[in-house]
Amino acid sequence: MATLATIAFYLGVIAYSAASTLFFLDLVRRDGASTRATWAPRLLGLAAAFHAVKVAVGLSREAPMESLHLALSFSALCAAGVYLLVHRRANLFATGAIVAPVALTFLVASQFVGAEARVEDGISRPLLAFHIAANVLGVGLFVVAGASGILYLFQERRLRAKQLGTSSNRLPSLDTLDRATHRLLVIGFPLLTFGVVTGAVFSGHWEAMEGAALARSLFGYATWVVLAAVLVARRVAGVRGRRAAYGTLAGVLCVLLVVLVYALKPGGHGS
Repeated sequence: MATLATIAFYLGVIAYSAASTLFFLDLVRRDGASTRATWAPRLLGLAAAFHAVKVAVGLSREAPMESLHLALSFSALCAAGVYLLVHRRANLFATGAIVAPVALTFLVASQFVGAEARVEDGISRPLLAFHIAANVLGVGLFVVAGASGILYLFQERRLRAKQLGTSSNRLPSLDTLDRATHRLLVIGFPLLTFGVVTGAVFSGHWEAMEGAALARSLFGYATWVVLAAVLVARRVAGVRGRRAAYGTLAGVLCVLLVVLVYALKPGGHGS
């Protein structure tokens, strides 16, 4: 099984790398229709399949609640899966140029997160499993939302500067990117809320927290506040476009900081 996981890992890295390259080349190409646009998502799907095999082997040997590298790897798989599910329907093909490299980075980084998480006494394992699942799925959704936000700002800046090159013609419209970012946030926010609430239950008292545990909690609450503000501002004041994209990116940055702190200072669940 270990050999199968290793083979799946390397094949996944190769497929993610190839998909990332094709997505990028398709954005900068000067010619018309290209097979790159066809093969890029296919290779991303192939990479996700190899990645899923690696995750499945990991799940057969250890629980994600006790394995930080498995949870990190699963987050990357979720991001790729979310993209593959929505890119055609939401016209978000170009976001693959961001999602594919991020998934590759997460997959490779997961190999260097060797420390195991400790599940402290008194913590409900079923609730902890739901907590981790919500966070992992939320990360996947927010990565795609962040990619859409980045493309929105890029496209909007080029339009304002009247730099209408060939790459701009292949990017989704500003309205499409704005709607897609909002919908991904709406889907991911309940998962984030559940993760924050259950995380507060596991964390115990603020005065007993320190170091990495405190940083994770602060970044987690900051994520919830920022993204809640983005959603409320859009609903109440009609805030969208560039300001909504910046707010989304700020929230996604907080999410990635939580992941980074977990990777660097694992600690135990509930600490």
